[in-house]
Amino acid sequence: MSSPSELAVLSKSQPFPVPARSYPLPVDPDMLAVLIPTPQPGAVAAILLDDTLRLLQLGDTEANLTRVAKNYIPMVSAGNLESVSPAVLPDTCVYLQSRSLILYNLARKQPQLFMITHSLDESATWGRWLSVEPRRIAVQFRDMTNYLDTDRVQFRLRVLDVSGPEAKKLGELDLGTSGDFEWDAGNGVLVLWRDKQVRAYGPDLAGPIEHPLLAALGGLVSASLQLDELRLHPTQPLAVFTVRGNDPSGKDACSLWRATWAEGKAKLVPLAGFSPLESVRLGEFAPEGGWLAYSSTSKGLTRFYVQQVEETPGPPLAMGSVENVDLLCWTRAPLALAALAPDTQTVTRWSFARLPAAKGADARPPTK
Repeated sequence: MSSPSELAVLSKSQPFPVPARSYPLPVDPDMLAVLIPTPQPGAVAAILLDDTLRLLQLGDTEANLTRVAKNYIPMVSAGNLESVSPAVLPDTCVYLQSRSLILYNLARKQPQLFMITHSLDESATWGRWLSVEPRRIAVQFRDMTNYLDTDRVQFRLRVLDVSGPEAKKLGELDLGTSGDFEWDAGNGVLVLWRDKQVRAYGPDLAGPIEHPLLAALGGLVSASLQLDELRLHPTQPLAVFTVRGNDPSGKDACSLWRATWAEGKAKLVPLAGFSPLESVRLGEFAPEGGWLAYSSTSKGLTRFYVQQVEETPGPPLAMGSVENVDLLCWTRAPLALAALAPDTQTVTRWSFARLPAAKGADARPPTK
């Protein structure tokens, strides 16, 4: 297995073979409440402050805005909206609104609302799909109950089953008040890391469980090299992560790795190396083709990359730099990656239509 210091840095990545297209974003940034990924062909959902839900169709040369529902969310500006990625439910966009989880069926134009908080002082801040079938979502909450007395906020995780008409709590995990934690969920497991400790949990969050991914990470992460970022695939035994710190020779290192555990024991494959000055953020897995999007920021400049990480991994492909990106998301049919920057009212889109799909990739939306 390669060590982090032996990996090629991203300056040796290859350019994306298809030039990006940029065009105006037809949304007034002062009216935009939230952008939400969808499984609809070439589309992103947008909730505006005029209480409308709209579809933003991203074409090859322009974006078009169509109205889906009017008077959709009265007083929407009073709620904290957060999109849930990736878009794994058919015909559905998903988002959090303060104390609620909303699954909006775009084909039926019908919302399904779940109340998911236990008090008025609690609000949902982030969510990830733990599994698609059954429909289970992990949600992070912020509790302000004791804030006035202690000047501290309580954090917790909760796993909810939303397969039926009401949300059913499967488990809850208190995370304390420091906020010094990271987590991700997918393919039935939740991974939490902080203070160089990495733990895995099942849907009940009852306690740490053994998992092949943790055994593999244990052979790579050390006192001087720690887990930085991690992205779990929503439906496959696959994770991509970065480690950062000093390698065994004492050199600074930051590297990108893939882990798979389809046969029980996890296998690690190095994907790319970075300059220690670069800050890496992992995006989402593409709905087809085996791609993963991620970004690297150095000296205030953010550059975007994609890389095939399923089957036999490919080299990083440099997409270029886009400023003030609010949402980086994949769209289907045809496959494309879009960077939406409301502040500059710009859409930058990279088409994958003429690129070969990853070997063995399934072009259908995931179902379980």
